[in-house]
Amino acid sequence: MGPFRLELIRRHRIGDAGFGLNEPSGLTLNADATALYTVSDDTRAIFCLDLKGRVSASESFFVSATDLEGLALSGDGRRLLAVQEETNSVISVDLASRRELQHSPLAAMANYASVAMHFPARPDNKGLEGITVNSANQHVFVVKECRPGLLIELDADCGTILSSRLLSEANGFSHPRVGPGKLDFSGLSYDSQRDTLWIASDQGQCLFHYDWKCDQVLQRLDLLLNDGGSSKRVRKAEGIAVDPERGRVYVVSDRDAELYVFKLHG
Repeated sequence: MGPFRLELIRRHRIGDAGFGLNEPSGLTLNADATALYTVSDDTRAIFCLDLKGRVSASESFFVSATDLEGLALSGDGRRLLAVQEETNSVISVDLASRRELQHSPLAAMANYASVAMHFPARPDNKGLEGITVNSANQHVFVVKECRPGLLIELDADCGTILSSRLLSEANGFSHPRVGPGKLDFSGLSYDSQRDTLWIASDQGQCLFHYDWKCDQVLQRLDLLLNDGGSSKRVRKAEGIAVDPERGRVYVVSDRDAELYVFKLHG
């Protein structure tokens, strides 16, 4: 599989102080991949953007939860799932009624003991950052940012921890410019065509294409903003959404409040 190559085809400024979209973090496509949802961790809202990064006021809405980071669409397209870093919880929101349906802290899930040692009693702000849904079996994946990087598989109802994997040099999570202790994981997107995961790293300014079944990184792709000599990279890539059918990868920068659209070659 692969090797893949990313080509930046568009970039859009999406920051909107009027709407409170200042620090976009999570990102997911809607059911027919014609729009994106994002959250800004300083605003209690879920924003809907078109593919050119324009906020749709009518499709955006407020929620009561704060500190939302990652965002994913449920398999049936009816709910949004968000992770709250502060409480290491998954929050589910019904899109039709815009009501919060469920608040599921990891610590309340069955089998929490299998990952508890990785979550300090006093949270260190290195908690859950990304979330995605395996559309084949509806299992939910969440990723812990670092210290250590950890990928956790949940059942569809977010009531049980099914398995977990440390993301380390042993399975290919390494970067020539970032030490193993500093490498972090900020976003997650399931690739339904290849049954793989794309994982963004803010410090690494890159994506990891990862095969969960083999527990191995297939490729690391830098998030380059030009093909010229002096290669600038996406700063603070916090959200990622992959559209495998159209060969598109969408990335948001928390720091620059921009949406980057990459073509995925290969």
